[in-house]
Order: sequence, then C-alpha cells, then structure tokens
Amino acid sequence: DAKLSDDGARCFFVWGGEVCVCEVGSAADECAPRRLTLGARGEEGRTNGLADYCAQEEMSRYSGYWPSPGGGALVAFEEVDESHIPPFAIMNAGVDSPHEQNEQHRYPFAGAANP
Repeated sequence: DAKLSDDGARCFFVWGGEVCVCEVGSAADECAPRRLTLGARGEEGRTNGLADYCAQEEMSRYSGYWPSPGGGALVAFEEVDESHIPPFAIMNAGVDSPHEQNEQHRYPFAGAANP
C-alpha cells in the first residue's frame, strides 16, 4: 500500500507495523527509510498504518494511513491493538502440506472482542 505524496517528493509505506517515508528523486539512493510512527514494531498484535480486519471486511477500507495533500507534511494513520484477540489457525490450502503450514491470524469472532 505504498503511496506517493501529491508532489512526488516522498514515498510512504508500512514496514514492520510502522508508517515510514523515503525521499524520492536524485538523492533517493542515499535516503534510508524514516519511521514516522512508534510503538508497534516488535509488539505482537499491534500495528500502525494498517487497516484492521473489521475495516477491511465490513467497510471495504484497505488502507490505514493517509498523507496530507500538498506534499504529505502530515500523515494520519490508524493505530490498532489486537493483542487481546487470540490467534486463530487458518489452513493454507495453497501449499503441498497445508496442515503443517497453518497461518495465524487474529480473527474477531461474532460476539467476541473486536479491535
């Protein structure tokens, strides 16, 4: 879900659960990603800048961050804490041994806690 600023000078993206930015242009090769958010990297069940399950499934909203118009000087982002939702194993049917390679997702069941 990478996004360019309106002026094309910055590229925004989510990396490791955090919203980051890189400068675009002649100095781009020398630019390291700069993290704009803190608190989610390394924290199980926490993300910044990613749409949570309910937003994706129920509202068809797949983005979790929005750079401001005119160059992206500011970025609004969704902060999600799903750590209270237990992981649920989902069989990966697209591999040779689907029972051995289950995917773990935090799935909010009906009547249970939501993010």
